[in-house]
Amino acid sequence: MDSTAAADEARAAKRARLTPYAAGGDADLISGLDDDVLLRVLGLVPDASDAVRTGALSRRWRGLWARVPALRFASPVSSCGGGAAQRAALVRYAAFVNGVLARRSRSGCAIESLSIVYNTTGSKSDEHSLEQQPIMPAPVNPATVLTCPTVRETEREMQQLMPACVDAAQGWIRNAFRYGVKSFFLDLRLPPNFSGEHSGGGHEILLDGLPSPVTLETMRVALGDARLRVPSTVKFASLVALSLERIEIAAGGAHLLGRLVSSASCPCLQKLCMRMIYLRAFDEEMRLEADVLSELWMEDVHVVRSLKLRTPSLRVFHIYKCSQEMLTISAPRLEELAISFQLYPLRWVEVVNGGLSFVRSLKICLWSHCSCVSCHRDAENDTNILLLKKCSSLTCLDVTLYGGLEAFEEDEDMIKSRVPQLPHITSLTVNVSNWFERHDFGAGIASLLTRFRNLRHLIVHLPIFLSLDYNLREGLDLLCDHQDHWESNEISMAYLQELELTGFTGTECELWFIKAILTSTKSVSRVAISFNKDCCQHQDKMDAFEQMLLGGGMQTSYRDTHRLTCLK
Repeated sequence: MDSTAAADEARAAKRARLTPYAAGGDADLISGLDDDVLLRVLGLVPDASDAVRTGALSRRWRGLWARVPALRFASPVSSCGGGAAQRAALVRYAAFVNGVLARRSRSGCAIESLSIVYNTTGSKSDEHSLEQQPIMPAPVNPATVLTCPTVRETEREMQQLMPACVDAAQGWIRNAFRYGVKSFFLDLRLPPNFSGEHSGGGHEILLDGLPSPVTLETMRVALGDARLRVPSTVKFASLVALSLERIEIAAGGAHLLGRLVSSASCPCLQKLCMRMIYLRAFDEEMRLEADVLSELWMEDVHVVRSLKLRTPSLRVFHIYKCSQEMLTISAPRLEELAISFQLYPLRWVEVVNGGLSFVRSLKICLWSHCSCVSCHRDAENDTNILLLKKCSSLTCLDVTLYGGLEAFEEDEDMIKSRVPQLPHITSLTVNVSNWFERHDFGAGIASLLTRFRNLRHLIVHLPIFLSLDYNLREGLDLLCDHQDHWESNEISMAYLQELELTGFTGTECELWFIKAILTSTKSVSRVAISFNKDCCQHQDKMDAFEQMLLGGGMQTSYRDTHRLTCLK
């Protein structure tokens, strides 16, 4: 046999191996695929238990799951059966997960990505985005807590379930560190805590003594308010992205938490997210010193008296609803800043080492009007106005505008009297809060617009106002019997090119606003108005708005059900 014939025979034999035939003569095309393709398919399976079961399909699939680079474990929702039943189910689930991980370790195949979700609530979790907004617990009526037998029963179930959750979570974290995982996601979805005390009790997840992971690059840990004792010895030499969510920190842990996310423990950390972190002490300082950190997201981090940042590479910083009284920012390369302290206004802000001179985008909250006794609103405005003055290179501003449910003549205009002229800002977004009465929001926006002379882009978002929510589908009162908010000649939109308005219902207030803008500018080339989708009167009002825009110099109109766009 010559070499050509031998090669042809070898190729035919290979095709025969890769194209097995099942009983009945039908080709099993999937089993005939290359190993790399099958591993890719198994890597997309949402639960590792299903991947393990594929070994029963045929000899071709047997043991293949042990080489899948990504393992996902998603427990079935188990919200009934009592605390003892839930605990037994969790123990079995934890044993299954740990058994699979141990078998993978013995096979010598690395686990690149590991995801473990234990869910007793029915809510969904998302392992893909560090910016995913957490599900916020609903407020609880204390009277209900004291009288409802279901709550007492739930608390007893939690007391039985929490120790098993803590043990399981600690074991899973240990195995992720031990087996060289590159990406680790752990999410405990536990029942809501009705008692108002955090659920950890005397049970703590302990990480001290665990091996320091040398390959871990991405980690997201959400512990369902379980208590974590922050380690003092574990280091994360290769960690690049970290998200900590729904965690109670043991007393005295603020200093250790700051050290954990600093260069001392995470020298390569570039992206950090902390959400719903509860610290038991009320008078601690958190110091975060991270040399290469570029993005920092903080939301509902309670309770730390002082937060000090020394982040020379930080470019993005978002902080919402945290309880710090004092904030020190040393971030000379910061470009994007979003800050909101609606419930706990800062008393003191210090910006050092270059200030905020490179910030191009700023997102803040402002109160438009207040009475002489509203010191809370004064404090928040003072903080945000200070930031406005510090951001000398700012070009893009996003403002959430707050005001009272009712406007009184004696209320002070907190914008005209305090906010400086901001000629360097070319893009403004105004998010009107539903704290306003639907016909009174105009005074706040009118005052705000007097601060800008060079806007190119203006976006205004109107909410479902509290007074509007009750009668939205009924006949609305679209007529306004109050003073026109837009009569002021101080509003100058001479350079405005694009105007976008969302949530409109067609009131005269809104019509007056558009007329005032069109009167103050000759260069606008695009106006887009989105009407509230639940407002049954939008078609008639859209006709009036379109006629006004076309009469004001717009030339082309595009309409769909709830959106009107006019172009020059």
